[in-house]
Amino acid sequence: MLPTRAGATRFPTGLAFTVAALVIAPIGYITMFGVFRAYDDEGSFLVTLRDYLSGQPLLTPSNAYYGPFYYEVMGSLFKLLGVAPTNDSGRFVTLVVWLIASVLGAIVAYRLTRNLWLSLAAQLATFSLLSTLSQEPMATYGLISLLLLGLALAATFTGTRPRAATAAIGALVGALCLVKINVGAFAVLAVLLAWSCGLPPRWRRFAAPAMAGVATLAPFELMRDLLGREWVLELALLTSLSAAAVGIVGMATPRLRQSPPAGWLILGGGATVAASLAVALAGGTHPGDIWNGLVVSAVRFPQLFTWPVNINPVADVLAVLLLIASLIFLRAHARRPLPDVARVAAGLFILLSVLLLPSSVFLLGLPLAWIATLGPRDQPVAYHRLLIPALAVMESLQAYPVAGTQLSIAALLLVPVGAIVLHDGITGLRSPGTVRFAPAALILATVALALQGFLATSQYAAGTPSGLPGAESVRMQPRQAGDLRALVAAIDRDCSSFITFPGLNSLYVWTGQKPPTDLRYGVWWLTPDAADQQAIVRQLSTRSRLCVVKNQAIIDFWAQGRPVPRQPVVDFIEQNFTDDGTFGDYQLLVQR
Repeated sequence: MLPTRAGATRFPTGLAFTVAALVIAPIGYITMFGVFRAYDDEGSFLVTLRDYLSGQPLLTPSNAYYGPFYYEVMGSLFKLLGVAPTNDSGRFVTLVVWLIASVLGAIVAYRLTRNLWLSLAAQLATFSLLSTLSQEPMATYGLISLLLLGLALAATFTGTRPRAATAAIGALVGALCLVKINVGAFAVLAVLLAWSCGLPPRWRRFAAPAMAGVATLAPFELMRDLLGREWVLELALLTSLSAAAVGIVGMATPRLRQSPPAGWLILGGGATVAASLAVALAGGTHPGDIWNGLVVSAVRFPQLFTWPVNINPVADVLAVLLLIASLIFLRAHARRPLPDVARVAAGLFILLSVLLLPSSVFLLGLPLAWIATLGPRDQPVAYHRLLIPALAVMESLQAYPVAGTQLSIAALLLVPVGAIVLHDGITGLRSPGTVRFAPAALILATVALALQGFLATSQYAAGTPSGLPGAESVRMQPRQAGDLRALVAAIDRDCSSFITFPGLNSLYVWTGQKPPTDLRYGVWWLTPDAADQQAIVRQLSTRSRLCVVKNQAIIDFWAQGRPVPRQPVVDFIEQNFTDDGTFGDYQLLVQR
């Protein structure tokens, strides 16, 4: 049997995590390099990162969807490595981030449970969950995963090193805000909710209900413009009810340890935000672009593109029932603690729901997050017991408005929540037979990972090396690779420069050309900035041998049945270019 609690020393525990990472690394490699997604969000990140490394400012209208912290960290990393951002180098970096995140998930679980079985299960579950990083290499989600898991880890130190841990929490929240403002805002709500529940009684009686109310209403405020859509309303209800349960149980939990000092939270967050923005301003960012880049663009995005979450109405019914159960439990808690068998069942269910991704089944585990706030019997409840479940619930809102890769990041913190709940149940039962539940969790995670590895291996074996500059290690379907090689050859032959419709930016990596305009993102043609686009038309009109690469299938994917807006650049393409060849779904257009 693997050692648990004090028997697992730092060296064998660290060795176990390292060995596990080495074992799963090949699965990560073949998953990361086994496919190329035609919508090419990967290319957008590569090209905008190249822009930053070449000295272009951040938070400009052409680069306004992600904050400066991502580019500053990733740019520094590529400078340190001395390599240019390409499909190959970007995927290697993403793979390393993926493996580090899985180890960090194991460390968080070990800090929470001191159980090596559950920690290894958490490592495999985190790795399996984050396999979606291979869909959009170099996206912000890898860094976000590290920051969220780092936030959970920092919370576990608030009891022993309150000042340093609290400053770290503030710094990590500030960094999240400057990567994606919505992810940072959700973290702020969770941190404040947990903090308010640990205030002295005279302050807690006012602050805790107020923050619980804010967290409960936040999903509806976030989604208010699209609440008429059935899936949006169902998601808002589910997350709101789950947040209410965490808030209610957090407010009523007896023997609560005092919250960490608020001053250190503010200091850590303020210092990080100030330093990151100072670097951006020094790089040429205009102060007026900061608000538009960080907030306005993010608020507008749900109007441009959404991808629904498939929520079964049963999930909302379950959330209502579990909220009622939490209220009933609180009344009887002093006399009758939650049965440990129920905790074991809830913990296994939460972990299993996470392993069933990429479906939205994980949302069924969300209403159970409040159980993690209860803590062991007859012991004070630590700050992290409130923060981690609150984070799990609030960060699930990342599934709105696009339930793609975000769905996995939205489920990430349910892994430590499930580990907490399962460990509490096993510890409370104190029966030799119940120790087997921890290995059972590891077996479930191993089976899920083995299935993922089998599918990834099959896909990798069916592919062929792309043969494209900067993407030599990337494998594609043979026909896709042939079409793209022929397209790149045609661009090299017929075009001095080119634009893509929609944004297909890996082509700039493969051809070695620089984009002739500020058009970057896949949805540039959906944004109603006619004045800026008219300036781009004037800029393009002076170029000779200008080409356009068009992919109607990806346009239809982004448009979701809507007509393409009559934008100046779109009109310029339709009026001045003609077909020069078709390469699968790609069409090369040259000037008339």
